[in-house]
Amino acid sequence: MNERIEKIKNHVKEKKIVYITGATCLVVGVLGGALYAYGGVQFIENFKVIQIGSNNTVLADLSRRGHPGWTIVCNETGVPFPSQNYAAKCMNLDPAALSHHLDGTRDQVDGFTFTRIRETQ
Repeated sequence: MNERIEKIKNHVKEKKIVYITGATCLVVGVLGGALYAYGGVQFIENFKVIQIGSNNTVLADLSRRGHPGWTIVCNETGVPFPSQNYAAKCMNLDPAALSHHLDGTRDQVDGFTFTRIRETQ
C-alpha cells in the first residue's frame, strides 16, 4: 500500500506542471464561459489602427448600438434627464413603465409625468 502511495506522489511531482496548466485552463474556461453566458463580457466590434511615429496605437471605436435615447424632463419637478434609464434610476421608477408612459400607453408613472425634449446626440 505504501509503495502505491509513493508511486502516486512521484507521478504527481513529475507531472506537476501539466496538472497546474490543466487546472488553470479549466478555471479560466469556466469563468470565461460564465461571464459570456451572463453578459459580463462585451465584444468590441470596430477597431481603428493609427500610426504615430514608430508606435502603433490601437483605438477602440466604442460606437453606440441602437437608438441613442431621449433627453426627457419631469413635468412635476422640472428636472431634465439625459436619458429615460437615468431618470428611472434617479427617481426609483420602473424603466419599462416610464417607456410605456413616454410612448403614450400610460398616463403617469408613480404620480409623475414626463415629456421627451429631444433625441440624445
